[in-house]
Amino acid sequence: MCKQTEIQDKDYLVFLYISETYRVFRDRLIDENDRQKFNEMSHQIMEEQLTLDWQLDDFKNTLFGDFESPERNYVRLSPSEELLPRLEELLNMYNSEADTVMNLVFFEDCI
Repeated sequence: MCKQTEIQDKDYLVFLYISETYRVFRDRLIDENDRQKFNEMSHQIMEEQLTLDWQLDDFKNTLFGDFESPERNYVRLSPSEELLPRLEELLNMYNSEADTVMNLVFFEDCI
């Protein structure tokens, strides 16, 4: 879903890849120990295979989505605390137009 023009450099592409693999694989793990092991393994592979010198915290909460861009482009999202007002705005817009109101609480896994 990410347009090629949005991918500015190698780091951005790796962030996109990590975000997608975390959503497909890491999110299905059942406890924090398993998720931490997945983080560490991903980090090691990225450093070895792509010659990246990153800290683990640099990429473990990377998110992409299309709801922060006015053009609905699939882009890297802001940190959760900056993203919350936009999510609440979108939820309010949805609730004002929908027959059934959704009462959501946006926590890290939900985002």
